[in-house]
Amino acid sequence: MSSTNTNKIFSNYFLVAVSISTVLFFLASFVFFVLNSNKIVDDFKEKIPVVVFFKDEASKIELSQFEKKLSIDDGIREFIYTSKDDAAVKFSSEIGENFVEYLGYNPLLNSIDIYFFANKVETSYINDVVKAFEKEDFVYEVSYDAPLIFLINDNFKKIKDWVLVLAIIFIFLSILLINNTIRLSIYSNRMTIKTMQLVGATKFFIKKPFILTQIKIGFLSAVISSALFVSIIIYLNLNYFNINLSVIQNSIIISVSVSFLISFLISYLSTNLITTKFLNSKIDKLY
Repeated sequence: MSSTNTNKIFSNYFLVAVSISTVLFFLASFVFFVLNSNKIVDDFKEKIPVVVFFKDEASKIELSQFEKKLSIDDGIREFIYTSKDDAAVKFSSEIGENFVEYLGYNPLLNSIDIYFFANKVETSYINDVVKAFEKEDFVYEVSYDAPLIFLINDNFKKIKDWVLVLAIIFIFLSILLINNTIRLSIYSNRMTIKTMQLVGATKFFIKKPFILTQIKIGFLSAVISSALFVSIIIYLNLNYFNINLSVIQNSIIISVSVSFLISFLISYLSTNLITTKFLNSKIDKLY
């Protein structure tokens, strides 16, 4: 075999591997997103605070008793107390000047940021909690993002339905793209397939090397896409999200497994069907 033909074959297989790897990467990413959509929304819900501001005359005993009530509430994930002095220091660093010196006093209030478990971040529950807080004599004000909570809960069910529909469509398109990529790869060998048949080779003998080659390319593509997918997940986790990998470990494994499974099934089925089509076609139809 000449070096030109060898380079042509290598280039063809390389393009097939790159194309399938790209499709599998996006497929794994989408599966991962679908599997973690609940976790993403729950994590977002748990970062929405209810902020309780206290009157300046609130005593330490009242604040201590209030914190004890929060600590035994099974709907509360955590709470963070911020004194008015700490709040002033933080605000001064954000605006770049000491506003306390400029005003001559600290207008801020002592406060507690309260974070709830995701299943408790519902409009009715939060409203009841806020009303209970506002009844306390030492509470100056309770602040929370009510429209955001309503928006999340009202639209999440709709989003889940659409994500499921999009997942089915995306998987179908992925299968179609991989199938077309393999079809184009084998199309260039259609005359070789027909020639082998004309000299007496059996269909199984003809199809076997093509099927094995495409399965190997599919496996290599799945390895490349999975390595890229896992690397990006780890990078994003270390630099942006800081999520415990054990929490998303199962979804990573499932996403990667889907890539390998789709790659193997489509490589085998598509190659088998395409070579069979060429074998059953008349030679004049192949030109």
